[in-house]
Amino acid sequence: MRILHPTDFSRTADKALTVARDLSARLGASLHVVYVQSQFTEGLGGVRMRPHLDSVNPQLDRRIEEDRQEEVRRLTEMLKHVASPAATYELRWGEPVRELLDMQQDFDMVVMGAHGSDRMDRYFLGGVAGRFVRRAEVPVVTVREESTTTEVKRVLVGTDFSAASQGAVEAARSLGQHGVKLVVCHVVDDPRFREDPTYINTVTDSLNLLGDGFERHIIRDGDPAVELPRAAHEVGADMIVIGLQHQRGAIGLLMGSRVDALIRSSAVPVLSVPIEVD
Repeated sequence: MRILHPTDFSRTADKALTVARDLSARLGASLHVVYVQSQFTEGLGGVRMRPHLDSVNPQLDRRIEEDRQEEVRRLTEMLKHVASPAATYELRWGEPVRELLDMQQDFDMVVMGAHGSDRMDRYFLGGVAGRFVRRAEVPVVTVREESTTTEVKRVLVGTDFSAASQGAVEAARSLGQHGVKLVVCHVVDDPRFREDPTYINTVTDSLNLLGDGFERHIIRDGDPAVELPRAAHEVGADMIVIGLQHQRGAIGLLMGSRVDALIRSSAVPVLSVPIEVD
């Protein structure tokens, strides 16, 4: 198994790295750290001279090339430090989301930081995390700066009994095979059913049909993006596992909606497991 950890060297990325290292050790997986630099910051205040002027100023070209080599050296040293002692590392150039999407097929899981704030959308691992999760074809763990998770010992699995959430249950069971304790939660988000005993009984039966391997079942009322983090706190879960439905030609959906809201609202890491449906 291979785990990919994209970094931007931020505090949030450091917390994601801690989770990535724990999952790597727990699952017996290799860990690969990548930094994607979107562009080279040139000298002279970042302004590149016009080509026809550069051609008559070889000293400027030489200076720019030296600056470029120094930036590569600096970033490589930072990556080496982050990856130490056992991970491999890689510096790539390009648009972050596109580069990560190109890399994903070589990995079984991605663990990355998510700043979780709209005002951060222009930064790597802010809006990048949300855009990557919605398009990723492999499971992605997103970790916010508020996270205190250092070890994944117990997970909360969100289910609405759809095909997407079944993927989340199966991913959680895989973690359970490596000593992680499992709790499953269904959130009743339609107010018409919250006081309907027949519906609640049906939900209870469906939870029981998931079989053994779960410490307990929880039924909550409200918005999944609010109630799942609350339930995770209640049971002491270190991570939330959810199914992310990718519909051809559409944005991925968390059990029908609100994946971005959950990633922004959850203080514990969120593992999004994608499944494509027609």
